Amino acid sequence: MSFLRSIAFWLLTHPQYILGLFALLALLLIWTKKKWRRKRPYLPWLLTLGFVLFVFTFIRFYDRIDLLRPVLRNATAETLSETAIADDQTYCFGIDVSQYQGSINWDEVLLTKHPLRFAIVRATMGNNGVDAKFKDNWSALKRVGLQRGAYHYYRPFENSVEQANNFISQVQLQPGDFPPVLDVERMSPLGAANLRKGVQNWLRIVGQHYHCKPIVYTGRFFYERYLKGSIDGYPLWVASYGPHQKVSHLPWQFYQFSEKMVVHGINTFVDGNFFQGSLTKLRNFGL
Repeated sequence: MSFLRSIAFWLLTHPQYILGLFALLALLLIWTKKKWRRKRPYLPWLLTLGFVLFVFTFIRFYDRIDLLRPVLRNATAETLSETAIADDQTYCFGIDVSQYQGSINWDEVLLTKHPLRFAIVRATMGNNGVDAKFKDNWSALKRVGLQRGAYHYYRPFENSVEQANNFISQVQLQPGDFPPVLDVERMSPLGAANLRKGVQNWLRIVGQHYHCKPIVYTGRFFYERYLKGSIDGYPLWVASYGPHQKVSHLPWQFYQFSEKMVVHGINTFVDGNFFQGSLTKLRNFGL
């Protein structure tokens, strides 16, 4: 089973090779059509069916690739080196989670060795997806008193208006909560201009609803290549694993520096983040 999962994961994460293979097979059929046209006229239909199935599977599961990975279990001592500079004066430490972290014991999370100041949880995905653990995580964060935020995973091949309405229908923000967060990681099949247009549309609709400017989460390279200049004025949450000096040239408010933090109360690796500013500034950053 693990071998089959590995194959499926490879197929989904290397679409350029698969699509190239389909193109080569199509050229081969055209080149040899005299040999198969009478005895095997169904070959072009099989190739077309295979192509359609792959495209459908890729679109359906591309943002769920983590489901194909083995579940991480790690009970080792908490990693503290990455969080050492979070002194509540220049940086504050926080995490972000989704259903992939499973059931979280938030009371135990509060016992983590380095003070945890905030947590951001996934709420929705695309035009109709809802994170299976959102309601539990959202209410638990309110109960334990951690400053909280909610994010939407953007699917560039789905309607941006429907995606904005999906988030709005699921997330009721309260005073002190972070502004809404849009997670943008994938390129639109219709190109960069279409991606930027959809992102701006989501930010406008959600911003008008909550009367604030949403936060944009993305990777450093993705931001510099596709989004830079199109989301100016919105708080930036950038991911780039390693020393925070890597993103010193970017106007970030949040910085995701690791995807392999070990935190008490969570049975999988979790993303580690910095908020740039003091604890007072963090508190005032909320609604």
